[in-house]
Amino acid sequence: MNTACAAPPNASMNPAMELAICANFGSAAGWRNSVLKLMHSDASTPAAVQLVFRPSSGSLHNQKSADAVDSVLLVTLSVGLEGSAEQAVDRVDWAEAYGLYQTAVHDASAAFAATQNAIGDAILLDVRRAGMFEKAHTMIPNAHWHDPALVSHWGQDLPRDQAVVVYCIYGHEVGRTTAMRLCAVGVNARFLEGGIDAWQTAGLPLVTKRCYQNLN
Repeated sequence: MNTACAAPPNASMNPAMELAICANFGSAAGWRNSVLKLMHSDASTPAAVQLVFRPSSGSLHNQKSADAVDSVLLVTLSVGLEGSAEQAVDRVDWAEAYGLYQTAVHDASAAFAATQNAIGDAILLDVRRAGMFEKAHTMIPNAHWHDPALVSHWGQDLPRDQAVVVYCIYGHEVGRTTAMRLCAVGVNARFLEGGIDAWQTAGLPLVTKRCYQNLN
């Protein structure tokens, strides 16, 4: 099972935060390189850089602090008198960043929720993280697994004239941001409230996880 994620910049990074970094920057190293490139863009003085969440696209971005963009600030990276850009990256408090990210995603995604009774004939996609899907034994009938870390790739191939519902385990950041990112490229996407966990708790049908073709 292939996944885009490399090792996180910090071992304490929440898995959902790690996935978001990978989905938006290709890998943890890709995020780090993007930050350092921005910080070193001015040869005289390293710039301050922000990691932000943009609700309009459900995505993360690195930007210079002076950039005026509609976004939610998660991390500010700056160089102190005795520090370096590399040290600034290594000092990120990922627990704090994840708390801000979690709140921002939940606040921005309410309009994208789908109830268990609202799936209808929508395309149903299982977007549990690759490691969690690999360990799972069941899935919702008629669903197909797609790696959420690669949504920018497979999302381009989804039809624009049919509803899409994605689900993760609990209906938290993974499913929500996947739906938001799909909507940003023109897909009529929503996330399943409560994820597969609430589906199972409600006594709704599940099927044994079948062999699937990784279309990512």
